[in-house]
Amino acid sequence: MSPQSSGNPPKQKLNIYSMLLILSFIALLIGAILMYLELNQFGTFPQWKVSQASPATAIALPAAAPSAIG
Repeated sequence: MSPQSSGNPPKQKLNIYSMLLILSFIALLIGAILMYLELNQFGTFPQWKVSQASPATAIALPAAAPSAIG
């Protein structure tokens, strides 16, 4: 047996694709943090459960009489 065949292959260096993967993960993480901070400006979570507001009611107005142009 040769001295290099100990069963553990040498560790590979980071290539450009590994660096792009790490960079994209960091960008997604920063984007998620910024979206969370932006959402917190509008109140507490969940923003769609608002207890103070009441639903809007539609008011039926009578239809306007057609005007005679002519």
